[in-house]
Amino acid sequence: MVNACLELIWLRYILQDSNVTINMTTPLYYDNQETIHIAANPVFHKCTKHIEIDCHIIREKLQVGMISPPHVSSHC
Repeated sequence: MVNACLELIWLRYILQDSNVTINMTTPLYYDNQETIHIAANPVFHKCTKHIEIDCHIIREKLQVGMISPPHVSSHC
């Protein structure tokens, strides 16, 4: 999830350098609801023992409104 987020950030900066403005959030689809909850909710964030830097990147971009993580079920 963090690699896709970093690619989205990179693409947004390239578009911004080309004078293209993006005012909407980019949906970043993911199938793990626990990851989405930990990144979005500070209560869950404090309960976890080991938080990697990936979670902080996703959380920051969620708060800024750059991405929105809708859940996609991986079941057929």
